[in-house]
Amino acid sequence: MSQFSDLDMLYDYEKDASSAAMGFMTLATRAHHGDLRQIYLRLANEATNAHTKVSKLINQSGGIA
Repeated sequence: MSQFSDLDMLYDYEKDASSAAMGFMTLATRAHHGDLRQIYLRLANEATNAHTKVSKLINQSGGIA
């Protein structure tokens, strides 16, 4: 059984938040319906905000974000 540190989990979460932001932004550019585009843009912004917060936590924990 492998042991993950808090920093390992933060790095994993940072990767996931970054991927989500890129994915939602890509979907927003592909959406033709305005309401759907706005939903994807909101999701991309939320993922970006999560990425910012987790990056700060990584830096506070001694990692490099």
